[in-house]
Amino acid sequence: MPEDLFKWVKSKMKREWKTSFIAALIIGFLTHMFVMTNTLPNHDGLINVYNTQEKYVSGRFFLSPLAGISSYFDLPWLNGALSMLYLALTALFVTMLLDIKKTLSVILTAGMIVTFPTVTATLSYMFTADGYMLANLLTVISLVIAKKWRFGFIPASLLFYISVGTYQANLTILLTFAGIYLIKELLNHKSTVKHFFEYLLRFSGVAVLGMGLYFIHFKIYQAFFAGQVTSYQGLDEVGSGGVGVTSSLRKIYDSGMEFFFNGLVTGSTPQLYEYLNIAFFVILACGLLTGILSNKIYRHPMKLILLALSLFALPFLVYLLYFVSPGVTYHMLMVMAIAAVYILPVVIYDQLSITHRPAVLVRAYSWISVLLISVIIFNYAVIANISYFNMDLRYEKSYATMNRVLDRMEQTENYEDVSQLAVIGVPDIRSRMGIRIWDTIPEITGAMSDSFIGYPVHVQYMLGTYFGENFYLLRHDALDAYTELPEVKNMPVWPEEGSITVIDETMIIKFREE
Repeated sequence: MPEDLFKWVKSKMKREWKTSFIAALIIGFLTHMFVMTNTLPNHDGLINVYNTQEKYVSGRFFLSPLAGISSYFDLPWLNGALSMLYLALTALFVTMLLDIKKTLSVILTAGMIVTFPTVTATLSYMFTADGYMLANLLTVISLVIAKKWRFGFIPASLLFYISVGTYQANLTILLTFAGIYLIKELLNHKSTVKHFFEYLLRFSGVAVLGMGLYFIHFKIYQAFFAGQVTSYQGLDEVGSGGVGVTSSLRKIYDSGMEFFFNGLVTGSTPQLYEYLNIAFFVILACGLLTGILSNKIYRHPMKLILLALSLFALPFLVYLLYFVSPGVTYHMLMVMAIAAVYILPVVIYDQLSITHRPAVLVRAYSWISVLLISVIIFNYAVIANISYFNMDLRYEKSYATMNRVLDRMEQTENYEDVSQLAVIGVPDIRSRMGIRIWDTIPEITGAMSDSFIGYPVHVQYMLGTYFGENFYLLRHDALDAYTELPEVKNMPVWPEEGSITVIDETMIIKFREE
């Protein structure tokens, strides 16, 4: 009976798993409620109010079915609620993967997963967010299966194949969380080098088999179906060679510095974010030292060597895609793997007890690490809400601007005969507040900028979706022909009088000279 299944699940659920799930839901809803209860599209959301998410040319073969669970409409509350559910389950499985026991450790792990900036960036693309969150969940589940059963890497690779077939950057999530687990094992005095290599082989099996299935799928698509692969993020250059090791290493260094110490390396004013990250690396170093001393890892040279190599490998695991294609450029949507690095001090704290020596160092590290990670999580929640605040301002400014533009269009002679639009440039609605926001928080992909009207096509979609005015948009050659007309060249720029006119049943809107 169905109720018996629920009873069985309840009996198998450990206290820490329940705590993780509930904590992630509570923190997640409190952090992201604003974007879930408002319609705040970005530049992509504006033209994807309804979209089947068939991103085959991007190699995202499973995005459509995963995102389709919530329908293909941009439904902030439903998409957001499902995203929170998937994140809560991700937190639960991360807790399971890393064997986290202490209540505070569980809550901090859940909080880091649901507030990490990649989540905020993904939710700014609300029309597709739930699909990507579900793919993240499948990645972590695949690691848990591989860890739990000797040959679990075989079914786990199928889940990972679906995950990486939804978003290729999920490879780095798999590798980095696997790396954190291996580091945890090396710091555990009960674990042996044999255990390390056993789990390394299992996790490697998931990655190799999963990526192998994806590669075969990708090649079949190229050979027998559309064949064309988008040039976005260098997808059409994957495996083409030409990726220099020195260049990739430099990109890894630059990307890491920009993520953790943006204000310190870009010349802008450093904020709390950068100082917290400095403190994070200090406490991480102290935690590793505490773990080595308290568990007497220094008595096992091989463990120390493997620990050093594993720590050294973390940046490469996070930014592995730089070695795959020369066209890759990392942004906030692609670095969910870094959340695993932030969880490492929590994992170290979780393994410590008052019986460990030196006790003073253990106590000091425990208090400082818990307080610091708590503050980082809260700061991430603040960054999320500043991002959503900017999205709200951006929407209001864009909507008000297009309302004014439409009013001017309707007052233009022969408006009733217009069937197509020629849009030259886009409106410039930058503000001081936008600059202040940009300088205050890290760059949250999809949530920044002062306007989501970045191209003429956004003018077309906004007029159609939000105002019910549907026009055919002239592009490229047809638009160039109009811009060469003397009367168009002599037109003033919006919002001056005469910046909107009608020529041969075509509405000309001139926002810029070119």
